[in-house]
Amino acid sequence: MKKNTTLILSNWKQVCVIVFACLMICSVSVQSQQSLVDKDVHETYFFTAPTLETIDIAGILYDRVTLGDCYSAGSAGEPKIPSKGVFLLLPPDSVVSDIEIITGEKVFLGSGYTIEPTSQAIPLSQTKDIPVPTPNEVLYNTNAAYPGELFTQVGIQSFRGYQMVVLIQYNPVTGALFYYKSLEVSVQTINSATQPSLYRGLQVDRTAIEQKVDNPEMTFWYTEQFPSIPASFDSYELLIITTDALKAGFEPLKEAHDATGVPTVIKTLTDIGGSDLESIRNYIRDAYTNWGVEYVLIGGDNNVVAAPMLWVSGMDENVTYYEDTMPSDIYYACLDGPYNYDNDGNWGEPHDGTDGGDVDLVAEVYVGRACVGSTTEVTNFVTKTVAYINRDVNDPYLKKFNFAAEYLGDYGIASYGSTYMEQLINGSSDDGYTTVGISTDDYVISKLYDTPTYSWPSSAIISVINNGVHVINHLGHASYEYDLKIDTYDVDGLTNPSNRTCFIYSQGCMAGGFDSGDCIAEHFTVKTTHAAFAVIMNARYGFFWSYSTDGDSQRLHRQFWDAVFGEMMSEIGKASHDSKEDNLPIIGRSCIRWVYYETNLFGDPSVKITEISNNPPAKPSLPSGPTSGKVGVDYTFSTSSTDPDSDAQLYYQWSWGDEESAWLGPYTSGQSVQTIHKWLAAGDYQVKVKVKDNYGAISAWSDPITVQIVEGPQIEIGNIS
Repeated sequence: MKKNTTLILSNWKQVCVIVFACLMICSVSVQSQQSLVDKDVHETYFFTAPTLETIDIAGILYDRVTLGDCYSAGSAGEPKIPSKGVFLLLPPDSVVSDIEIITGEKVFLGSGYTIEPTSQAIPLSQTKDIPVPTPNEVLYNTNAAYPGELFTQVGIQSFRGYQMVVLIQYNPVTGALFYYKSLEVSVQTINSATQPSLYRGLQVDRTAIEQKVDNPEMTFWYTEQFPSIPASFDSYELLIITTDALKAGFEPLKEAHDATGVPTVIKTLTDIGGSDLESIRNYIRDAYTNWGVEYVLIGGDNNVVAAPMLWVSGMDENVTYYEDTMPSDIYYACLDGPYNYDNDGNWGEPHDGTDGGDVDLVAEVYVGRACVGSTTEVTNFVTKTVAYINRDVNDPYLKKFNFAAEYLGDYGIASYGSTYMEQLINGSSDDGYTTVGISTDDYVISKLYDTPTYSWPSSAIISVINNGVHVINHLGHASYEYDLKIDTYDVDGLTNPSNRTCFIYSQGCMAGGFDSGDCIAEHFTVKTTHAAFAVIMNARYGFFWSYSTDGDSQRLHRQFWDAVFGEMMSEIGKASHDSKEDNLPIIGRSCIRWVYYETNLFGDPSVKITEISNNPPAKPSLPSGPTSGKVGVDYTFSTSSTDPDSDAQLYYQWSWGDEESAWLGPYTSGQSVQTIHKWLAAGDYQVKVKVKDNYGAISAWSDPITVQIVEGPQIEIGNIS
């Protein structure tokens, strides 16, 4: 082996900034418009020292840089540098005018490093002529800064009336490896008189925003200035859209949901007044606004209730793709702005959103599809879904999780899918980010893994399903009519009863291409009363990375289970879309946009896959302590929080404006918590605190207090006699 030492790279946190801004007409009930407009938003982020390790890629040694909860956002051949997502809420009635990144203390880590290159995205169907990750010769042989700018803007996104600006900040090359202990994001705003049509001012929306942003205290101004939309007489959580001919078949599903606390309404294309894409989307938008709808089930195959064909590119160099459009129900989930601004034949382009910006990629509602085309298929789907809704929560089969992985090709660490699947078990901090996984303490895990000496047969997965398994996670080769080493004929022959059907998440290629005849995802979910009650599958190629586990499809797969077990999102539709939004900061990386579009849920999005009911602790009380002081003096601050789960133990993390504390605890619910801090430099510091329970659920940040620290004389008091 040899170590490539062509270039010495410097490394600091690559920061992806997502800024939430609510754009509405400003009232005069609180602070004046000018005072809000002139107020900048500042947030500081702190980082511990990165870890460095030497890795071998096809006989060449490189240096890998890992920074806690940061991940790569580069393109193939570029230095693989960590990045971090940052989420800021702007003042009401404002838009971003400028963003500045202010660096903290720079710490040198040494010289002589060669950072590993970013891998190429590889279709899971490609088994030959696999490219080895290779440094971009231009970048790796230049002394200029890389890429020579602090950040580039990715696009603008919206969530329920709150607009977001997405940016990426890159690492400069200076000839030595270093990082910054902190980065301050400073956002300047100007007034806007635009009122978003999707703003409802509901508490559920405020709670959702507070869980997403790093400065939730800003939501106070929205509540003060803008009233909630009055509740309508009708209120529903789930909207089912189908045809007149199929409507009756969905009635048992509506009844099951109504009986279990999910108010449901069924509407047909006749009710909507059209079957075109925009009419359906506008109807969903109206139902979201006026009925409070949170979930939408599309009750029809692509030729019954059409799905938009979205255009996407993203294949890295030297990799040929066969499709440039794909069916995607994300169009019905993300309700802000157009998806074909330029009115050409390609929907979903990065410039097809409002005023030529990016399309909306943050969901207002969570969408799934029952790809039914006949009353028989409706009956099959509804029978399984109702049986699952009414399941016995103590049934042992619900504890059974299977992991199926195949040989992918000669890709180094990525040669076997089992390496990827292991990241889903008990969680993982691989590849620079942490996700919660499926606990071996709580579930019975079985595995079907190809190895150098063994290839599991198709009969093995058939036996697993027929004998009753709750969940299957899969990584392997697939096609429109083939997945999990079985074809549609095998799926139709499965015999597990309707109250023992499973949920499948597969990264395989094309298995969810429901625009191409009846794909295998449809056979799993609507062709019989056996097999699966829901699946998540890809409409086109699934993607992984050669010589790396940081694959694009794997990112969604890991974040899905993190949403379920880490963020406590039991509903499969909500967890599926959260898995995408967690990767929004790197939407321009590799094939992230590709998998963002193609990964569809075939099933009822409101169905809960777990009975976990852990709720996060309440937002901590406003920190109590001095609001002024002197450099070098210890000051005491206190707060408290409560947890809705009586057995929870609480841990607190403080942000002092110059650093963040470790998680301190445990404490009991309602217990007053005190801690001490001193500042080593003069300045104004924002002090806030958040709390998590022993199950991992985290509260929003508290409202902050500002502490003004000034230089003071150092006075020593001697003995007085």
